[in-house]
Formats: sequence, C-alpha cells, structure tokens
Amino acid sequence: MIAFTDGAALICVVPSRTQNGVYLVRCEPAGRELIVSHDCPASRFGRTCRHIHEAVAAYERWQWWEPKKRIVPVQKRIALQPEWDQVQLTPSPEDILRAVVQNAS
Repeated sequence: MIAFTDGAALICVVPSRTQNGVYLVRCEPAGRELIVSHDCPASRFGRTCRHIHEAVAAYERWQWWEPKKRIVPVQKRIALQPEWDQVQLTPSPEDILRAVVQNAS
C-alpha cells in the first residue's frame, strides 16, 4: 500500500473496488480517537467501507505501539499535497502470505 504523512496523520492510497481509481483516506490521531477522513459512495450513504478498514489497519501497523483508538469517520475529500512525505509501511499478514504463495510457484 502506498502511504504518505504530513507529520501527524497517515494518508493511505486505497484502490477502488473496480480497480479503475484510488481513494485517499486520512487517519489522524486525536487523543483516544482516530479521525478517519474519506469520501466515497459508501461513506456518502453512511455505510462503512473497506477503504476505512484498510487505512485503519495500515495506521495501526505504522503506529504499532499506540493503544487501539475509537474510529471516528468523517466524510471529507482528501487531495494529494506535494509537501507530504511518502512512508514505507510494514507488509500486512495478507501481503506476506501473498508473497510466499507467489514465490512458491
């Protein structure tokens, strides 16, 4: 997963379900809460989408020492900014499994 940071927040680039675009999801800590800003059709209708789940999982891998936070979804469009720094995330368990299976064949 590609991710950026602006200092406090992690901004994840999550592919759309149809793989024809991407969504940016911003995860920013605020005390015991994690503010997750994102805009997609599911979020506009008040449903939880997989983009939020994937971005929260990436944030938890990035800030692994922090205690679990209460997720607060916010519908807000996020635009890529030139001053953000790209960060390297540790692979998810699914990514590790995928690599093992690929290398086995």
